[in-house]
Amino acid sequence: MDGPGIRYTVSMPRPATHLLHVTVEIDAPSDTTELRIPVWIPGSYLVREFARHVQDFRATDSLAQPLAWRKTRKDTWLIEAGSAPTIRAEFDYYANELTVRTSHLDSTHVFFNPPNLLPYAPGRTAEPALLTVEAPDGWTVETGLRRCEPGRNVFIASDYDELADCPVHAGPDPVLSFDALGVPHAVATWGRGNLDQERLRNDLQRIVESEAALFDGFPYERFLFILLLTEGTRGGLEHRNSTAVTVPRFSFRPGRSYERVLQLLTHEFFHTWNVKRIQPEGLGDLDYARENYTRSLWVAEGTTEYYTSLLLCRAGLITSERYLEIIGQQMSDLADTPGRLHQSLEEASFDTWIKHYRPDEHTVNSSVSYYLKGAVASLLLDLEIRRQTAGQRSLDDVMRHLWHQYGQAGRSIPDDGYQSAVEAVSPGDWTPFFDHVVRGRDDLACAPALATIGIDVAWRADPNAAETWIGIRTRSEGGRTRVANVLAGGPAWDAGISAGDELLALDGLRLDDSGLDDRLRDYGPGDCVHVAIFRGDELVVVPVTLAKRPATQAILRRNRQATVRQRTMYEGWLRAPWTPG
Repeated sequence: MDGPGIRYTVSMPRPATHLLHVTVEIDAPSDTTELRIPVWIPGSYLVREFARHVQDFRATDSLAQPLAWRKTRKDTWLIEAGSAPTIRAEFDYYANELTVRTSHLDSTHVFFNPPNLLPYAPGRTAEPALLTVEAPDGWTVETGLRRCEPGRNVFIASDYDELADCPVHAGPDPVLSFDALGVPHAVATWGRGNLDQERLRNDLQRIVESEAALFDGFPYERFLFILLLTEGTRGGLEHRNSTAVTVPRFSFRPGRSYERVLQLLTHEFFHTWNVKRIQPEGLGDLDYARENYTRSLWVAEGTTEYYTSLLLCRAGLITSERYLEIIGQQMSDLADTPGRLHQSLEEASFDTWIKHYRPDEHTVNSSVSYYLKGAVASLLLDLEIRRQTAGQRSLDDVMRHLWHQYGQAGRSIPDDGYQSAVEAVSPGDWTPFFDHVVRGRDDLACAPALATIGIDVAWRADPNAAETWIGIRTRSEGGRTRVANVLAGGPAWDAGISAGDELLALDGLRLDDSGLDDRLRDYGPGDCVHVAIFRGDELVVVPVTLAKRPATQAILRRNRQATVRQRTMYEGWLRAPWTPG
């Protein structure tokens, strides 16, 4: 038969019902053919059970005669094809979850990720496939897949991996476009808000050109941003030649909210190289039916997070002063995470399937984010390479080395490949550094590294909070104040207060969420207070000895007495002139 032997059609005859209609046709099937929907989506490391949204499954042959089928697993349908030259499976898929990982259909647009709803045939994932999208009149269909013919919403994928990696959006809202270094880029938008189209277009061009400068050009012929304006959610998911992001709809006025939009876009676009092409070994040959493990998400996400604000600074979209504030905030957030001392970066990467996407009240004490600690570790790695090479080499060179040796060659990187790449750029034994920073659980020493570029670090307690500290985080719940987290090693932890306890009174007087910090100002470190709580239905009074608030807030400033060498190192790092702090 002509054309690909696997064909998908996605239609939406009644958008308001949130039901997508999916048809799968497979030529030359085996006697029994399996169709399987992935349990996860690459880039988001959690088993999400997409098959739960499938309904009204049926199977026929090319003459519309019913074929026997049965479900053999939660995600798998087995079709008795017999001698049929083609099988056709149809079902409806409920798409009413608007995130970058899932699918959403309503009367205003459709956004879907192929792994959510397009099943693959095990053993035939290397074959090309066609995707036809039947959208309402007036809707523009955008995806990273190659369009077969101009004006038709029929797209071709070289294999299932490419199909799975190309989300689809369709709707009547504007599609923006711009060229960067002669390469076309598009932004498919959805949702009302205060989007300034021209500002976003100009800023995106600066971002993509800044990243292309790091990697010596673009690795694609066209790139698509899918920008979804929502009620308040923020998220992003990377793909080889596209990315999908959700942002609060009123985030585009210049200021910190717009800065966060640019950070998200910069982060996801950096994945075009780091993750999608510079790929950890465990994420190379994908298995969509189960977890895929790697110890290198600290590079995939943490190094990407490090470059996010650094590249915004290099592109002139944030000031160097603001960038130092961001680094200080990352250091502060890490210091406020007791779990940093209980999980290494490699452990955090490997355990993402059971930890990162499934936080609970104890997460802050037992684990650390590979985004956060990975960003700080990448900063230390960059500065140490610069120190050892007298500013001649940097993490930029490591990323280019990984791109040329692995990304462009289509090879995945083994877990020890990152250390080997550093040693190729900055010869020597980097085992002590990686043992401490990547494989170890001890605190990271940031001050000595920052001193090499003339940056001083001062640690202080939060000046806006009470000096006296109890060591809990609270949440409001139906007019009640509950303990959300008890920080390990803090006064409340030592006294036996638990997450979930309802706070009632401090020394016999009523407490509420907003008044706790203010009440603590009447006490000093070492004072003993009696905290009345409900634990379940039981009234308990817990004596707590208060402590001094720890100095976990990092303030970074340029040293006015910095040497010429330090200033030169600083300027090579930021690509910006040194100005006295």
